[in-house]
Amino acid sequence: MTRRMLLGAATAVAPSLPRLFGAPAAPAAPAVNAFSRRYRLTIDRVRGKGIPEYSRKLVLADAIPEAGRRFTEFSGDVSGRYIGALASVAADRKEEFPELRPLVAELIGLQKPQGYFGASFPAEGVSKQDMALLWGNGRLLIGLLEYARQSHDAQALATAKKLGDFVVRIAPELNSEKTRAQFESGAFAMGYICWTQIIEGMVELHRVTGTPRYRSVAEEMARRTERRPSEHSHGFLTSLRGVVDLYEATGDRAFLDRAEGEWKGVIESGNLLTPGSIPEAWKPKAHRTEGCAEADWLRLSLRLWGLTGKTQYLEQAERTLFNEFAMNQFDTGDFGHRVVSRTGSPLGGTDEGGGTARAWWCCTLHGLRAFPDVRAHIFRAQGDRLSYDLPMEGTGEAGGCRFVAESALESAALVRIAVQEASAKAVPLMIRKPSWTQAVRLTVNGAPLTAEIQGGYHGIRRTWKVGDQVEIRYDMRPRVERVDGDAQVTLWHGPWLLGIDEMRNPSFFDEPMNSNRLTVPVLPDGSAELQRDGAPAAGPFSVAQARFRVSYLPGGYPMSPGTAMLSPVAEQTGFRSSAWEYTFQLAGSRAK
Repeated sequence: MTRRMLLGAATAVAPSLPRLFGAPAAPAAPAVNAFSRRYRLTIDRVRGKGIPEYSRKLVLADAIPEAGRRFTEFSGDVSGRYIGALASVAADRKEEFPELRPLVAELIGLQKPQGYFGASFPAEGVSKQDMALLWGNGRLLIGLLEYARQSHDAQALATAKKLGDFVVRIAPELNSEKTRAQFESGAFAMGYICWTQIIEGMVELHRVTGTPRYRSVAEEMARRTERRPSEHSHGFLTSLRGVVDLYEATGDRAFLDRAEGEWKGVIESGNLLTPGSIPEAWKPKAHRTEGCAEADWLRLSLRLWGLTGKTQYLEQAERTLFNEFAMNQFDTGDFGHRVVSRTGSPLGGTDEGGGTARAWWCCTLHGLRAFPDVRAHIFRAQGDRLSYDLPMEGTGEAGGCRFVAESALESAALVRIAVQEASAKAVPLMIRKPSWTQAVRLTVNGAPLTAEIQGGYHGIRRTWKVGDQVEIRYDMRPRVERVDGDAQVTLWHGPWLLGIDEMRNPSFFDEPMNSNRLTVPVLPDGSAELQRDGAPAAGPFSVAQARFRVSYLPGGYPMSPGTAMLSPVAEQTGFRSSAWEYTFQLAGSRAK
């Protein structure tokens, strides 16, 4: 199926919506499945004829290395990400991608006798170019291991072991204080994180082989992992995900404590931005986002949720997933960069450079790699009990029962869960009540159900039968979150951050747009009175549940009030890149 056919088939026009924000939307069959369409869009981008096409020549250029393609000095970066992402997707979806096997076989033949890939590596002393080579080899190591796990390819595993042995040999010099001091600041993407990000691959190599030296080197790397101002966030967060891997491999609580502390430090340092996004470089150099870092933050938060059960991790993952991760995805299926400002995301660059860009060399592939991790956390089995944690389509199994969820959250604020396989035992199904919904309303086979809520979950315990169906309706209200006292606010509906885009609201961006003031009544409970937008919401990534009309006073001519459409920033995937504002001043507030 071509991308044009895919989008055409997926487009659905929502029914007319009630005008009052509190009224329920018209019923709709839960076949919207927006997350699956996003997943498919990026799969088709990577496996299809997009620009540039992920041809054999383009993918393997960095493992040779061969001049003529950008970033080939990061030896193994694109090739490793491509192999690892497609292997992980194939395992998740139980699909075969026949292009992988011959490409991996050709790549194996490019390995240097010393074990690494790319240009030569010095016998002693390390330069920035050497750090770039290590970065790419680290991505290739985990990519080969993900492929070996999915395909059971013994040659791929042997190649990964040879690369891991190279890492062990150079570890004394790279773990030295001299090398650490040389690259701990000012090198950005060629900094010390090029070394520490290899933790992920070394822990996986230890898991597969049981060889202690791989784990020992990873532990030394973990002790040297730290967040540094203005340095590359993707490299640090990848290293931190490796630290979490170490906890799972060793059971040493110190690694988990370290990861939790660093996760908290990202938030407290102001580096977690409004839509759940992470800047490409840590403050004070934070001027644009990066799809790789968003994918890392999402995957890290989900892992910490799975390991600890602490709701804060799930809520942060959900905020990123429904907003930044969606907004970062281009209509081509790529992921990449968007500039950030104090109040939103402008379309052009800044004085520091960089604008909106599809980063096919890293973000598109790393974004694709995040989808299987999300799918793994939609349901959560704990013995014979099954929890439904993320309101999207997925499959969960517990106690001999198999449950399949279909989501129409965007169009109708509901999810349906059907029982495909059943057993003779009673299996509790726990339905999470997210903090962004007023209430969760349940029916089982059409009959209303009052389920007691405990620990944020409604529990349904019964002996299920094949064909049983649970319907979950989420009662969502627009709400206000204060950003800067009473002067600045963000507006939300359910999990979605609402914004105003320039493509559909050009007049809102008349200068001085930062002086625009929204006329939004805010109720004492923090909810907002908003008028639903009456126009049909068409397009594969429309969110009919969260479109509103809002009045505002233009900064340059407040005597002529205007109206604009508020919609989720997640809708950006459905059309060409546009500027967005999502932090607003309310009429009656005093700007600072």
